[in-house]
Amino acid sequence: MRNGFSESHGAVRLEANMLEALERQGYKYVQIKGLTTDKRYDYLSPHILLLVPMKVLPADPRQKDIYEPIPSSILEQWAAEQDEHCKIFIAQI
Repeated sequence: MRNGFSESHGAVRLEANMLEALERQGYKYVQIKGLTTDKRYDYLSPHILLLVPMKVLPADPRQKDIYEPIPSSILEQWAAEQDEHCKIFIAQI
C-alpha cells in the first residue's frame, strides 16, 4: 500500500476546525503516517504527514504505529502553522 490512503480516499490540508469536527464525529485518535515526495512511507524525512482519524486504537500489537489523541496540543500547533517543507493533511473518511 505505497500510495494507499491518500490517493484512494482523498486528503485535505489540516485546519484547526477539522479537529473539533472529528471529535464531534466520535474520532478519538489520528494515526500519523509520514510520506516522502514519491509517496513512500517514511518517518525520518517526510514531505507530507497524513493523519488518519480513528475511533479506537487497534488491539493487535502487530498494528502498532504512531498515534496522537484528539484533542492534542501538538495537533493544534500543526493546524495553526503553515510549514511548506512538511505539509500536513488529514485523510477523508
